[in-house]
Amino acid sequence: MGSEHQTEELAVLLKQTGEAHDEAFAATDGEDPDWAIWYAEYLHDRLLPFLAAPITRSRIVFCLVAIAEEHETADPNAPWTGFYAARILECLGSAKRPGQDRLALYHFEGCPYCSRVRRVIDKLGIDVELRDILEDPTYLKELNEARGRRTVPVLRIIGADGEERWMPESADIVWYLEATYGQTAA
Repeated sequence: MGSEHQTEELAVLLKQTGEAHDEAFAATDGEDPDWAIWYAEYLHDRLLPFLAAPITRSRIVFCLVAIAEEHETADPNAPWTGFYAARILECLGSAKRPGQDRLALYHFEGCPYCSRVRRVIDKLGIDVELRDILEDPTYLKELNEARGRRTVPVLRIIGADGEERWMPESADIVWYLEATYGQTAA
């Protein structure tokens, strides 16, 4: 899970990336409609120390675009580097001690994205508490308070040290579970 120090280190890397991008696109005043592709190329190898497992450039593009939309919605005036760093570590960062983590999946039965995550949980034989937001309003309230939105699936990870992280997006959850628990499942 991402520590405060790791978040700060990643924020510095993102700031450097932004500066390099601005230099590369000085002639267009930094305007680049494909900025996420450029960032993904620049960050690909540099992100490895922060991630649970290697990731493709296309996955980085997907994550950057999703984070940009979330930043614009959540707090567009907040410094982008810290916001992006925290979200990248939340969604793609490694676990400190996965065997000691407590996992809970916020989902509902008819959601196809939730089904995708539940299939991976079953395949890997991972102990995950299933919290159906339509069956128990308490779970919906917890999710909404933590994430500011009701979209599912979201994996809640509580580390042995009590650190908590909320991981949205079925593709990120599947990637994380397979990278973190796939090698231990037999």
